[in-house]
Amino acid sequence: MSLPPRLVPLALCGLLLAEPALARCGADAPGVLFGGCARDMTAALRLVPEGGITEREAEAQPRVTVTGSYTSGERREPEGLFIVAGEALDPHPQGWDGVAVIDAGGRLSLHYARRVDMGDLRFDLRRPASRRAFARMAAARGWSAFQSHLLVIDGRVDTRPRDGAPRFARRLLYTRADGGLGLYETPPMTLHDAALAIERDLAPVMAFNLDMGSYDYCRLDGPVPRDCGALGAGQTAKLSNLLTLSHEGRTDVTAAQ
Repeated sequence: MSLPPRLVPLALCGLLLAEPALARCGADAPGVLFGGCARDMTAALRLVPEGGITEREAEAQPRVTVTGSYTSGERREPEGLFIVAGEALDPHPQGWDGVAVIDAGGRLSLHYARRVDMGDLRFDLRRPASRRAFARMAAARGWSAFQSHLLVIDGRVDTRPRDGAPRFARRLLYTRADGGLGLYETPPMTLHDAALAIERDLAPVMAFNLDMGSYDYCRLDGPVPRDCGALGAGQTAKLSNLLTLSHEGRTDVTAAQ
């Protein structure tokens, strides 16, 4: 039995709202460690205390904590631009073209360093005056921010193959046009191949490299808590910072196993 024409749009709307793939914003795509819709997630950036982190009880709320920005081995501090809740440890960016910003409400966004758009404000972190303005606004509004390499910019791969490029497992922070946000992991491969892989599997708008190798800390909390990185909590004295993504008030979300 067909529906009356006036009811067809309502029925289609109901089907779209009920579609799990849309609701999960790419979280079921191959390679995704933890993901979902950005509107349902919060992020937090923090420094690692002297001596590393301590073991803690598992949280029922689904969340993942991973190594964020690169760490300077000489001084055990984050490299490049690094701001936590408005306080700038280092307001001067490296040449890397990626910037992750977390607003005071925990909403994370990824940006090209020459055009960091926050609401109706745009900052070019390559220009000293605009960089200072960004640091002032971060202090006034409680933003956090850190830097890394962008592998995908505005939906296009921004890397090139390189002879002899090192092959490592990669962990990428990504955003999607449908509002998806999360972490994507690869087996050992070059950065360029990682960019091609995430483009194939997730079609991200932005993809941003996180620190790995001997700095690979990863902890999943939720229904089945587990370690997901090379380092346990007792091996984190060398780390300088951690990034946490959380599903707000939900216990029914299962991260990749």
